[in-house]
Amino acid sequence: MLHNKIRYMATIITMGLLAILYNEYYMGILFLTVLVSPFLLFAILSYVYGKLTYELNTVVHVAAIGETIPVTIQLHNPTVFPLSNICITLSYNNTFSNINKSYKRDFFVAIDRKATTTVTCNLISEHAGNLNVSISKVRIFDYLKLFSLRERPNKEIKVAILPHYHELTKDYLMNSSNMQVENDNFSTIKGGDDPSEVFAIREYREGDRPSRIHWKLSIKQDQLMIKDFSEPINCSVVIFADMGIPRDVELLETSDTILESALSLSYTFMLKGQIHYLSWYDKHLCSCRRVRIVNEKDLFEAVDGLLNSGPYIEDIDMLATYYAEYPNDQYTDLLYVTNMLTHKQLDSLMLIKAIDRQILYISQAQYDEDHEGVDIDQDIPIDSELARKITEKGMSLCSIDSSNMKIELEGLG
Repeated sequence: MLHNKIRYMATIITMGLLAILYNEYYMGILFLTVLVSPFLLFAILSYVYGKLTYELNTVVHVAAIGETIPVTIQLHNPTVFPLSNICITLSYNNTFSNINKSYKRDFFVAIDRKATTTVTCNLISEHAGNLNVSISKVRIFDYLKLFSLRERPNKEIKVAILPHYHELTKDYLMNSSNMQVENDNFSTIKGGDDPSEVFAIREYREGDRPSRIHWKLSIKQDQLMIKDFSEPINCSVVIFADMGIPRDVELLETSDTILESALSLSYTFMLKGQIHYLSWYDKHLCSCRRVRIVNEKDLFEAVDGLLNSGPYIEDIDMLATYYAEYPNDQYTDLLYVTNMLTHKQLDSLMLIKAIDRQILYISQAQYDEDHEGVDIDQDIPIDSELARKITEKGMSLCSIDSSNMKIELEGLG
């Protein structure tokens, strides 16, 4: 644009000299026209600038890692003046990133008078999280590109990027199929033998036990009425997705691996009919959240909660927070997916009542090359005292290589 202004000044000077040298009427008119035209163009630019509208849309609000996300920018020009030079800057960033890095793309658009035009941009996210897409800047130029006006529209959309998760064949649950723990959840579709909760009251049928007769209601109804007791639902499995990431670890890649591991376990349990809890620490609420997974709707609720919470690098012991919120809960199987393992976390893990505890440690490829760890299933960079404590407490510790997720999860033994 600076070059255009220099050219324009050169043109003004040239026309002024010609008007003086030739001293003709039409040369003076031409000189005044060239002199006044920028002011007229700026007035037109200002008018169109106030009338032009923008819309940011996408037909995809949920996508998986690597899927194409079509984003459209729609411009509407209600004036009689066409525009040939509009620069739109589109910004997008992943909310999981701890450096708040934003990527930008510029689009140059022309729009006719009283018309609407649409620009489409295909985005791809290589990591899970919430992708925030916005029109960060719109710059409109006049016809000679001497002046421009800039606007920052408040237009933003959010796209949830789902992590990959897999159906696994390995049986991770050692105790849940054979044991029941105390539970306050009861089936809404099936009766059982738990007298602490009444499932339904119905008329007497031959073969019903006399002990189940509801005498007060029978006298009132003038016929025998029977109490059907409830069937307790076993929810004795809990999966912890610890989204705490060390400062020296690649945050986005590690978050993907933790989510992929925890959700693969949860998805597999759901398909097998194993009701369970999926829990994580919500940094916005400063507390642990958990979702009871029975069906796919519950799983999507948990995924939404995990994406909205995101990873954190603060020194937070989510297991201690969970125990403080649910001190009386007990489980047959506890699975803890984490990228950090300390004595403090291990002590907190022991507070939670569970028969079997399994730690799934997310390891990075460089650990195998640069660090010497303690061999528990695989080389894991932990100190010998921590390894001894894990062995004494009867817990299992398995390493998961982030580069071969499904194979690693299937191969844990």
